[in-house]
Amino acid sequence: MSRLFVEGLFSHYELRTINYELTSFMRRINVFTSTMLFFMAVLLSGLAYVQIGRHERYRVMSEENRLKVVPLMAPRGSIFDSAGNALVKDELCFKVSVMYNRIRDLDSAIDVLSSILEEPKQEVASSIKNSHARPWSPVPIATDIGIEKAIQLEEIETDYPGLLLETFAKRGYLRGRTASNVLGHLGLINRSKFEKLKHYGYRIDDLVGKDGIEKYYDEYLMGRQGGKQVEVDHRGREVRTLGFREPTPGRDVYLTIDLDLQEFCDSLLEDKKGAIIVMDPATGAILAMASAPAYDPAVFIDRSRRNERGDVLKDKDCSLLNRAIAGCYPPGSVFKAVVAMAGLETGIASPGTMFECQGDLTLGRATFRCWKKKGHGGQVLKEALKNSCNVYFFNLGLLLGPDRISEFAGKFGFGALTGVDLPGENPGILPTRLWKNKRYNNKWYKGDTVNYSIGQGYLLSSPLQIVRMISVFANGGYLVKPYLVSEVGGVPVNDSEKVDLDISLASLETVREGLKKVVNDRTGTGMKARLDNMVVAGKTGTAQTAKGRSHGWFAGFAPFEDARLAVVVFDEYGGKGGYYAAQTAGKVFRKAGELGMYSL
Repeated sequence: MSRLFVEGLFSHYELRTINYELTSFMRRINVFTSTMLFFMAVLLSGLAYVQIGRHERYRVMSEENRLKVVPLMAPRGSIFDSAGNALVKDELCFKVSVMYNRIRDLDSAIDVLSSILEEPKQEVASSIKNSHARPWSPVPIATDIGIEKAIQLEEIETDYPGLLLETFAKRGYLRGRTASNVLGHLGLINRSKFEKLKHYGYRIDDLVGKDGIEKYYDEYLMGRQGGKQVEVDHRGREVRTLGFREPTPGRDVYLTIDLDLQEFCDSLLEDKKGAIIVMDPATGAILAMASAPAYDPAVFIDRSRRNERGDVLKDKDCSLLNRAIAGCYPPGSVFKAVVAMAGLETGIASPGTMFECQGDLTLGRATFRCWKKKGHGGQVLKEALKNSCNVYFFNLGLLLGPDRISEFAGKFGFGALTGVDLPGENPGILPTRLWKNKRYNNKWYKGDTVNYSIGQGYLLSSPLQIVRMISVFANGGYLVKPYLVSEVGGVPVNDSEKVDLDISLASLETVREGLKKVVNDRTGTGMKARLDNMVVAGKTGTAQTAKGRSHGWFAGFAPFEDARLAVVVFDEYGGKGGYYAAQTAGKVFRKAGELGMYSL
């Protein structure tokens, strides 16, 4: 009956339309329900991920908002000379750091920092943007800001979460360029080194030694960083300290360097390129090591001197090169002392062995000349050393042959590291027949031997190797290990190391007498090093180069009977060693006497 009633109210077409609309409506309801269920599932999944999967991250972030870790820098150890004069030490300074993820109003922070630091907004914004790479760590954006700016920042620090005023120890190089290549400099730790050392207390923004003593003794100078964990309120103010670790200062390093003598040697090389080394021939303790040109190590840690830093790095004269240990050059005639010893020890020559010098020596089509065009006439060994006669040593070298020369040069430390406590030492080149064959795929000729015998050709050595060599004649036949540090943190280090070369005292005394003649005879090539009140012995050297300009050398020791000092002067492209190099060595010996290093 109800059906008849409905059919009476609606036609058949109208019933079909109503039925279709109801079906569509129910379908939309189902789609809407399914969609809502889907989004609810997504929402629940997201909540589950946040609560479970990301729980630790958001817990840390929550703690970061309540807890703050304040690093406490460990002062780096100081560096002193042998008398306790400070050469390098830390100075208390202030820096501004940011924690990027805690900055609430970036534009406002940029404005206030730009105003206080007196720097362009673009630079401040760029520095803060760079800190985004480590959003939860304090990243320095301005260092050494001065006490006045530090006070201003401290007053507004709590109003700007994410800005941190920190104290730090700035490295102070108290003597400027003095001994710069010995002391070295600092720089930011690189990523690869940080990964290796982070377990030893290093941080990614730590300054570490990049050269010199700063690098070689970095692990002692560095110390161990400390810190404290504090609870802060909603404005970032400290409420209480939760944890504390006292920083451990680095250890102080005491050098064998004498500051007065070092400054004097540095002054002698002003406007020059070269090196001066003063060493105790009995122990190997280095009393002065100057390399020129020098540089100011402070440019590597002072942000305001970035342009100067670039100049140092691009310097065509290589001021970062410690020529005393890393520069290798032909030693020239100073090497004749070694050839003389080889001749005497092998029996090839005796003190009376004579060779005639007419000014040159001919081998086949090649002519090898003595520095004295008219020649020296008949020469015995001591006179040949005094006059630095090339022809004498050409003949002696040919009789010895390259193998014997190489053997004795090796005994005297050529072609090997001295073991000095500095990074970057160069062992030089000690040529042999086999070396030349491997290096140049060529055999050894007599002409090579002739050049070898006067310290030319393939032989290369550092000034440190030369002062070590001349010390053998000063100390009675021992090869010593040079060193620069006597004490670290109150503990003595670098005890004297000696190697007995097992050479006869008779041979040694013969060469010593020849070296004395070099300086003290009226016609000796090193007479400019002579002193009136003390006997100096030594050898000059003039080493020819491919550039057509010669290097000047002088290596000597004094006093002759009881040597306290060995000195080498290297004058890069400075001409004959008998002039500036010998004269400069004489000044060094005189200054050392005035400083009381021996009695004049």
